[in-house]
Amino acid sequence: MRKIKLLAVTHHSRNNINPIRPEASQIIGLHRSGEVDVTVLCNPDSTLIPYLEKEGIEVLTDPLDKKISFRTMSKIRNILIERNIDVLHLFNNIACSNGATAALGLKAKVIAYRGQTGNVSRLDPSSYLVMLHPRLDKIICVAKAVENDLKKYLWGDKNRAITVYKGHDQSWYQSDSADLSHLPLHNDSFKISLVANLRPRKGLHVLMDALALMPKDINIDVLLVGADPNNEKIKEMIQRSTIPRRVHAMGYREDAPEVAAASDVIILPTTKREGLCRAVLEANSYGVPAIVSDTGGNAELVLHGYTGIVVPPSDPKALAIAIEKLYGDRELCKEYGSQARLRIKKQFNVEQGVDKTLKIYKSLLNN
Repeated sequence: MRKIKLLAVTHHSRNNINPIRPEASQIIGLHRSGEVDVTVLCNPDSTLIPYLEKEGIEVLTDPLDKKISFRTMSKIRNILIERNIDVLHLFNNIACSNGATAALGLKAKVIAYRGQTGNVSRLDPSSYLVMLHPRLDKIICVAKAVENDLKKYLWGDKNRAITVYKGHDQSWYQSDSADLSHLPLHNDSFKISLVANLRPRKGLHVLMDALALMPKDINIDVLLVGADPNNEKIKEMIQRSTIPRRVHAMGYREDAPEVAAASDVIILPTTKREGLCRAVLEANSYGVPAIVSDTGGNAELVLHGYTGIVVPPSDPKALAIAIEKLYGDRELCKEYGSQARLRIKKQFNVEQGVDKTLKIYKSLLNN
C-alpha cells in the first residue's frame, strides 16, 4: 500500500523543548508508523529541526512569520504539487492562513489544529483565514470542550471539528525537581505553583484574591512561573494577596515542569478561553495534582475528586476552599497526584494521539 504523503507546517522558536514535545512526537509517531511519508515545513530556527532530522524526516524551511505571505503560500503550493501531497496538516494560525489558501484548487486534504476555546466569530473576517477557512477538511481540537465551542461557529458540516488529545510521554518527566534553595521559602511549607504566560485570562488575580481569604497563619509558599518579578503590575497583584512574602515571582523558566514537580499542587485559575493545559499535563506526569477552573478542556483533564479539584471560574472563595482542603489533607493530595499520573499515562499518551490522527487521515482519503 502506498504511504500517505504528509506535509506538516509549523513554527517554533522557543529554546525549551517541553512546549513542543507533543507536536514533535505526533509527527515523529506518524513517521515511525511506516504508513506516512512525512515532510515538515518550519521556520529556520525551529527547535523542532534536530529532533525531526534525527528521525530521518525531511525538513524544509520558511520564515512563516506573516499571517498572509504570498511567498509562503507559493512555497507551500509548490510543495503540494511537486510532491503530490495527500494531507496538509497545519499546526498554528500562520500555517493555517497561508497553507489552507495555498491548497485552493488542489487535491490535498487540509487539516488545522485548534488549541483553545473562543476568539472565533462568523462576523470577523480574520476567522475565515483560520478556523472558518472554507478549504479546511478537518479541524483537530485539543479537547472536547474546544470541539464543541468551535462547532457553534462552523458553517456546513460541523463534524469537521474532532477531538484528539495531545500525547505526552512519561519518559520526558524523569528530571529531578527544580532546586528552589535560592528562594526565601518557609520551613515545611505547602508549595503551590501557577505556571503560565500570565495574561489576564490566566486568572492570577483570582489566585491572589483567594490567598487573601485564607487564614493568615497558613504555611504556604506560592511559586509564580512566568511572572516577571520586576513588573509593577505583578508587584501590585502580589500585594493584593495580603501575604506578599509568601508569593514568589520567578519569571520565565525553561525548567517549568521541574518547578511544578517541586510543588505540592499546581493551580490554573483561568477565567476563559482554555484548551488542554500543558502545565497541568506536565505537573500530573510528575504526580502533582491540580486545582483548575472549569473552563475549556480543564474538566476533561482533571477528574474532580479523583485526580484533583475543579472549581468555578472567577470564584476566589471556591479556589481558597480547594487549596485549604489539600493543605489540610496531604495524604489526599498525594493520592490525587498518583491517580493523575496514572490517568495521563493511560489516556493522554503519544500512541493514542498518533493512532487517532492516522485514522483521520485515512478517513479523509477514503471519502
